[in-house]
Order: sequence, then C-alpha cells, then structure tokens
Amino acid sequence: MSVTTTSESERIRRRLIGQVDPERIRTTEVPRHDLVPLEAWAALPGLSSLVADALDEMGAGAVLGTDAVAPLAPGMRVCGPAVTLRYVGVHGEPGTHRAARAAVLAGDRDLYAVARPGDVAVMDCGGVTSAVMGGLSAQWALTAGVAGCLVDGAVRDTTAIVDSGLPVWSRHRNPLAARHRVEAVAVNDVVNIAGRPVRPGDYIVGDADGICIVPHALVPAVSERCLAAHAAEEKLSAAIATATDLEELVRALRTTRVAD
Repeated sequence: MSVTTTSESERIRRRLIGQVDPERIRTTEVPRHDLVPLEAWAALPGLSSLVADALDEMGAGAVLGTDAVAPLAPGMRVCGPAVTLRYVGVHGEPGTHRAARAAVLAGDRDLYAVARPGDVAVMDCGGVTSAVMGGLSAQWALTAGVAGCLVDGAVRDTTAIVDSGLPVWSRHRNPLAARHRVEAVAVNDVVNIAGRPVRPGDYIVGDADGICIVPHALVPAVSERCLAAHAAEEKLSAAIATATDLEELVRALRTTRVAD
C-alpha cells in the first residue's frame, strides 16, 4: 500500500482547485500495485473476457456488460487502479440555484487532482442522469495523467471526448449539464457502479465488451490466471488454424491435450 509522503501531499495540494471540501476527501493513500509486473497482463487481447473468466472462477469482483456502462467509441481500453467520486442529487430547481449565485458543486477536477498517472476516475452519480463530464473535463483528466473514466451517470460532448483520446465508459449520454443538479460528497470513498461496490485501489479493466472490477488484493492472482488462460488460448488457436478439418482438429487435441 502506498503512503502519502510530504512531497506527495504538496503535489496534490498544488493540483486541487477547491471544488470539494477537504473533509470530503476521505484519503489520498490509494493502494496501487507495481505497474511493471502487470504490463504483460494489461496488454493482453480480449482482456475483459479473460478477467471476467478469472473473477468468475474465483467468485469475486464484478463484471458489467455494456447494458450497464458502455464505451463511448470502439477500441477504448483501460486497466488501472480506481480513484473515486460520489455525487448526490441537489434539491431544488437549477434556475433557483443560479439566481442565488450558488456554487457549482462538481468534483471532477479535484478527483483528477488526487489521481496519479495511470489511475482510472470512477464517478458514482447517485442516479442523476444529467452530464457530470464533457470535453473540457476530459482534457483536464488527460493533463492529470488519468488513464480513463468510468461514469455511472451521463457524459456529454461525446465527440470531443472521443477526439481527446481519453477512454470513457458511461451509463448515459445527455447534453444537459449536471451543474446545480449534483453535489460532490466524497472523494476516494466506496462508491457504487451499477450496484457494485468500487473501492479506491480496486482495478478497473475495460474494453469494448464492458467493465470488470478487480478487488485490489486479487490483482496479482487475476493477472496470473489471465496470462495462463491467454497462453492456453493461443495454443488452441494455433491448433485450429493448422487443422484441415474438424476431425483432424479433434485428433490433434486428443493427442496433444492442447485444450488443457
């Protein structure tokens, strides 16, 4: 588990813009694994499917299909530790809050401030369906080094987000902004994404097929299972490619036990 040093605290302080009351930032000590041993795992093709199988075998974590949260464009992919933000809906009409010059109670910029490069920003929007991030937020996230965003709620400026290159998964798209409709109540606390808990430091794995939530402690075991499963799939794929017909393929598998 990482420890927030004095220099790290100062780095975070310089990045915060004060969107979120400091008392609502639950922790900046997010546990992260050493990236180097995980690089081969993160680069595997079909990663979410491999991770889903591993989590299924272990009876742990969560797997969310695109009916829950979907990537904004084909080819988006992410694998990294979560930093989290929880919103709740604000009572009253947005026009009333604007007239009263009430503060905009967003929290995305301060969420990005506590992130380290490679982290995944995870936003629980508390059932609010107006957009909590758009093109400018995506640019801010990239400047902070955020690897991607997972939003259980809505985003907007979809074209701008996609063009920015930031991988984003969301439940909804909505041009209506969440300003004066949400309040950021906690950074780096447990949040819920499609009814599944996400803790700071849990790993978020996402691609075209959906999202997997890997508990932090299980990341090494899941990565090992995925690497082994990919090697087995490569052997099977090679056997299929070289077989001239189904009978030859079945004979080869019985002889070499490639399918194991």
